[in-house]
Amino acid sequence: MSRRAPLAPHLGLHCAILAIFASVAAFSPTVHGAAHVADDLQKIASNGQAMVAVGNDVLYRSTDSGKTWEAQKLERRAALIDVAACADESFVALDFHRHVWTGEAQGTGWRRAEGSMPEDFTPMALACAPDGGFWVVGTYSTVLHSSDRGASWQKTEFGEDAILNTIRFLDADHAVVAGEFGIVARSSDGGASWQMLPPIPDDFYAFDAWFTDTDTGWLTGRGGIILGTRDGGQSWTSETNAAGVPMYGFVPGAGGRLFAVGELGLVQQRGSNGEWRVLPSATSGGGYLRGGIALPGGSSLIVVGGSGASTPAMVSIESEGIH
Repeated sequence: MSRRAPLAPHLGLHCAILAIFASVAAFSPTVHGAAHVADDLQKIASNGQAMVAVGNDVLYRSTDSGKTWEAQKLERRAALIDVAACADESFVALDFHRHVWTGEAQGTGWRRAEGSMPEDFTPMALACAPDGGFWVVGTYSTVLHSSDRGASWQKTEFGEDAILNTIRFLDADHAVVAGEFGIVARSSDGGASWQMLPPIPDDFYAFDAWFTDTDTGWLTGRGGIILGTRDGGQSWTSETNAAGVPMYGFVPGAGGRLFAVGELGLVQQRGSNGEWRVLPSATSGGGYLRGGIALPGGSSLIVVGGSGASTPAMVSIESEGIH
């Protein structure tokens, strides 16, 4: 099997691969320790007491629900493309240069793990499993696992020359990965083994996945396609994307609400009828959104993105009334 050349190790190409072109600026927070927050931000995570947002050589933290942000100094340059909060409330961030960084519960004390991922591998997404293990997916349909906080890595390959873009743990046992060429795989033993599901037709390219239980989940992908499953990924049904543009990440909210963020700085909410509607409180302005988190109380999202947008940004969802 021939392999494509590894991706160039810089964040700009990562954005190009995802075909990102858009963003939002509903609210500009005060930033301490940095002149502004105009850097391209890729992902955001919260452990309940602190939020962490990451991007190319930038890492910000907030301990007041996103009202103010403080830049964190890293010991060396890093192209951070993903971040997750672990069960012990620590944080882990993914470096495009095949490393992970770990942070304390307050979003401080960041250190790069000594272990490096394989040189022929380009990471794309990260998860912190309920048992504290680090999981990374990326090129060559590869899944990496570290049980020692990034000091060493074990590799599983699916044997396809394809990029995996997302990994989600539903609980300690169940996880799902998805990516290029319609690839979807799931595990029921905490990642010890993986079952390839029927490939999604038409070379579907998944950006993100979200599951509420082992049967019910969604994928968002290239071309503005959003798919839903009720049988654990054995089959998928297309859902109506009102905006008609790619949505790059899912954001779960209180009460089972599900949001998606993406191109043109748009935020959409899923209705009970399976149709997605753009939130009028989210203002488009060119750029893209890549991730978000719901604030406690169910009234707002904090979203991140780039291409000129000033994020993190706060988006009101309190009175959208989508059913």
